Amino acid sequence: MQISFQTIHRGIRYIVQDHQSALLFRHGRFQQPLAPGEHRFFRSGYTLTVFDQREQRLILQGQELLSADQVTLKVSSVVAYRVIDPLTTHRSADNAYAAFYSEAQFALREIVSENTAEAFLAAKADHATQLQKNLADRTQRFGIQILQAEIRDIMLPASLKKSFMSALQQRQESQAALEKARSETATLRTLANAARLIRDNPELLQLRYLETLQALSSNSLANIHLTPNIGMLSGFDKVKT
Repeated sequence: MQISFQTIHRGIRYIVQDHQSALLFRHGRFQQPLAPGEHRFFRSGYTLTVFDQREQRLILQGQELLSADQVTLKVSSVVAYRVIDPLTTHRSADNAYAAFYSEAQFALREIVSENTAEAFLAAKADHATQLQKNLADRTQRFGIQILQAEIRDIMLPASLKKSFMSALQQRQESQAALEKARSETATLRTLANAARLIRDNPELLQLRYLETLQALSSNSLANIHLTPNIGMLSGFDKVKT
């Protein structure tokens, strides 16, 4: 949070930038907010507190937090915010930035503590939305608007990371085995249907045999060796034309 303090001497000209909001005090008493532009002061005892009202980012680096199932997670997050009420920000705390930082830590800790490690990992985006909502409620009294919250990184203990990777590999192998079984079942079902169809209609097998011969005969390089088998041709006299 970018805040600057200026002591204004008599006859001094001060320019408030377009992205800034300035609070004018005289002898410690609030006088008025100053709009962007040039301001001149002809008496002594003035001070200015200047706030940057552009979007800013608060970074929470590697917070070690305990999940509902007593797993220590190292979580980092980023919060985008903007000062929208400088006077409230000024009056809310001795150090508004430090208070805001603490509230962000508490909000993140609360979300992690309400979830198991696996549940927290599985729904990181949902928890980021919840973090934004919780922070908005907590920081309203600081005159701060929460624009976005993001959970950036989640680090597991080494032993737990190995367990998670092993469980993930087992799930992938199980899924692959399931897909293979489904494929084999479908193939067997197709073969069973074909066998049933041939059993009920033996002429189909004979027609398939002739189609194969015809396909081979169209290939000039193919050598066809036939072994006489009268049984293969039996039943053609039963095929109605």
